[in-house]
Amino acid sequence: MTEQTHNEAVRAQFRIQAQTFRTSGFAVAGLDWIVAGLDPAAPDIVLDVAAGAAHVGRALAPHVTHVSALDITPEMLHQGQRLAVEQGLRNITFQLGDAVALPWLDDQFDLTVCRLTLHQVADPAAVVREMVRVTRPGGRIGVVDLTASEDPATTAEADRIERLRDPSHGTTLTARQIQDLLTAAGAPVVSVERHDQPVDVEDWMARTRTNPLIRDVIRDRFAHELGGGQPTGLRPHRDDAGKLWLTHTWSMTIAGKP
Repeated sequence: MTEQTHNEAVRAQFRIQAQTFRTSGFAVAGLDWIVAGLDPAAPDIVLDVAAGAAHVGRALAPHVTHVSALDITPEMLHQGQRLAVEQGLRNITFQLGDAVALPWLDDQFDLTVCRLTLHQVADPAAVVREMVRVTRPGGRIGVVDLTASEDPATTAEADRIERLRDPSHGTTLTARQIQDLLTAAGAPVVSVERHDQPVDVEDWMARTRTNPLIRDVIRDRFAHELGGGQPTGLRPHRDDAGKLWLTHTWSMTIAGKP
């Protein structure tokens, strides 16, 4: 799949999902942990890359001078703008654009962040290079994303299931791979934190309007694992009420630009 074709798949998927990105539920998962880890400061000029509805950017806005939020899907940006108005945020702006070609000069931002982006894009290395490019010397780059198992077979199975649910899913990287991308782009890693995020499987599939037959395939695969079968890498479990959950492992990797 070419990058242009992949981008079209991403836009098609998130056009569907845009209205589900609200101020509660899955969309706000982990925000308190992310904001605390990023440690925003009042003078900071921030960029939220592949921002979607800018949940991270809007969470950071009360703590900083200004936030720019960029995304490739207009419907996601419109949702973010609507929510920002409802929240009374006046220091965040929204920009349509591609994360692999950020429309800013070098050294513009004190803090450049992305959440749940690298696993979705066609060229994660290009996104990271652009994030580092637009960050000023002495600034910080924060990458929060799904993190893959170190076992290649388990990682491949997790990605297979993710693509069944959402065909625009790319490849989930390991924590080490994310760190290596930042280091290769010229931003040494200063900290890495891990966060286990439970996900309601039925809601997860409903948001992407996954075909009912495919939903059955995914349910059956999780049931197979719960019955002692090979791991999916998504750690399914049932709660006391019998509801099916999976667990995503997130990492927050923070690097500094010399």
